[in-house]
Amino acid sequence: MCQDINPTTEEAIKKVREEYKNMTSMFIHELRNPLSLMKGTLQYIELKYPEAKNYKYWGQLFELIGEMEQMMSDASQLNASAILNMSETNLLNLIEEVVNHYRPQAENQQKQLSVKTSPGCEAIIASYYCDSAKIKQVMSNLIKNALEATCPGNFIEIIIGIDSTKPRQMLSIQINDNGSPIPEDQIENIFKPFVTYKKGGTGIGLALAKRIIENHMGSISVSSTETLTSFNILLPLRES
Repeated sequence: MCQDINPTTEEAIKKVREEYKNMTSMFIHELRNPLSLMKGTLQYIELKYPEAKNYKYWGQLFELIGEMEQMMSDASQLNASAILNMSETNLLNLIEEVVNHYRPQAENQQKQLSVKTSPGCEAIIASYYCDSAKIKQVMSNLIKNALEATCPGNFIEIIIGIDSTKPRQMLSIQINDNGSPIPEDQIENIFKPFVTYKKGGTGIGLALAKRIIENHMGSISVSSTETLTSFNILLPLRES
């Protein structure tokens, strides 16, 4: 039988989470120092002994360091995902800004990238209370993933509307594409940190998106068939 968490327990959980975040931050910081020294040493060797560049695996050393730097950056973002800087945001403008950023890439790849809004929702999302930088990060990750999953001639569409099927109305943001489907055995793990099925991926992007949306008291889910892959974000609307 479920019971409400009492204030003492809630405070203890909060304290453990803060200690975990602080420990993770310190760990990332301590890893950066030797990694920077390693990178600097390799650059010095390359400058002093240019022939080192001809060594078969020389370039791979820099690639590995770059991957480690990216993983630490992603882990740092994941660690900071609970810190929200909330403000009134024109959500439609924000989403269109992200889409416009990726539109040249989509056009070069001969893919259709569009934004659609359901009637009546523009006024609601013209002033939405959220962390605009983090929501932008979520949209950017999802659109980038969709571009990687699609081929020339495919489409990517963002549909913004109101979901009235829940006990209370929710803002719905769908990112749909008709590219390669996500295998069924991958879907249940797709939002887990450091789980990736992409070459060169770190497994942080979707995990970060999930945490950001959940910290906004929302949810994110995915469905995928041979004809359509859909990431569905639900965010709470203010009660009038």
